[in-house]
Amino acid sequence: MADFRLFLPDDAGGVMGEVDERGVLTFFICAAAGSPIRGTELFYLMMRAFGDRVRAVQGVWRRGYGGSPSVNLDRVNERTAAGASLMSAVRATWTYTRAARWGFTRATPIGVEGTPGSYTKIDVLLEKVGEAP
Repeated sequence: MADFRLFLPDDAGGVMGEVDERGVLTFFICAAAGSPIRGTELFYLMMRAFGDRVRAVQGVWRRGYGGSPSVNLDRVNERTAAGASLMSAVRATWTYTRAARWGFTRATPIGVEGTPGSYTKIDVLLEKVGEAP
């Protein structure tokens, strides 16, 4: 296992990520509105630090403490409420679009709770086509 942590001063944000023994990356990113670095750059820093150890990216999408927004879950709900399929909506999320730039384009839901437009939990595994963790 390997982990990566980077925290910005003044609670402006940060990233925590872990790659397990199978090469599956799980992570959490937060970048406040006034942060000097965006979440995308935090993701890229983490991916560069882990390098080839990452064999898959696992999205764990929930509302935050007290019901705070989840950019990924909110995007899926917005898209599925408008009639998009779950997988089409997943491919429109922040995590999918960043992971896809690193070649992780095969999305497999591994845990879903709720209904279109009202999902409360989504776990998705993003893999490179032709590879498995």
